[in-house]
Amino acid sequence: MKIYILGAGSIGSLFGALLARAGNDVTLIGREEQVRAINENGLHVSGFEEFTVHPKASLYAPDEPPELLVLSTKSYSTKAALECARGCIGPGTWVLSIQNGLGNEEMALKVTPNVMGGITTNGAMLVEWGHVRWTGKGITVIGRYPTGSDPFVGKVAEIFNASGLETHVTENVNGWKWAKTIVNSVINGLGTVLEVKNGFLKDDPYLEAISVEIAREGCTVAQRLGIEFEIHPLELLWDTIERTRENYNSTLQDIRRGKRTEVDYIHGKIVEYASSVGLEAPRNELLWALIKAKEGQSR
Repeated sequence: MKIYILGAGSIGSLFGALLARAGNDVTLIGREEQVRAINENGLHVSGFEEFTVHPKASLYAPDEPPELLVLSTKSYSTKAALECARGCIGPGTWVLSIQNGLGNEEMALKVTPNVMGGITTNGAMLVEWGHVRWTGKGITVIGRYPTGSDPFVGKVAEIFNASGLETHVTENVNGWKWAKTIVNSVINGLGTVLEVKNGFLKDDPYLEAISVEIAREGCTVAQRLGIEFEIHPLELLWDTIERTRENYNSTLQDIRRGKRTEVDYIHGKIVEYASSVGLEAPRNELLWALIKAKEGQSR
């Protein structure tokens, strides 16, 4: 399958490397330093597996439309990234978001009706340009957005599974997006404020109750909006923490690199949606403010 990965950061690079190793025609689209490293020395994966592949890498989306365009940019870059890639999104191209947070698929729907949502609990960290570490082996769930089915979704799942990415298909991907966002509200929120690995949140007895309360707050908002879950967010939370216990969450990684975080699309979106249905989300609002403060200090 011809696949473009739009956003060659940690998760994008991991997916691109695994898909390329399985024989797919992969092009990674990313920053100049990452593109140069991949083109000169290949893309190296360490951690759960260790190998080097040589996918194509480019600063810009090629003119020829792919069958699949995987969105793995930061959520705050989605709109600009889609505009830059608009010319390669043909009538047969599907766009799949595997990004954190809420709202990315709505932006993709403005470009094409062929949109898939996705979540992944795999953990990854960009060690250096051209080198990504697979820090947590998780699951990926994809589905036509916001609901429904299409044969192409099953085809993508087959290709992902064949590449080593455990992938499941759902007809309720919006429920999974909300469940993952609630998971991120706990892991990225507490993990960033405390500056700890994911596993600490499960091992420390003081954090269990507050983790549950943060998750319940997000669940209350989702349920008021009519969102239905195939998996309870708390179940997904503990499973994700266990699978990625040695990983530092992506928000903390961004803080440490002096980069902008995606907190506006995680805690910020939960607070925004809570307000839209007459609710408050004080725990998420507090974490949102604390992380924005840390972000300001690091930049």
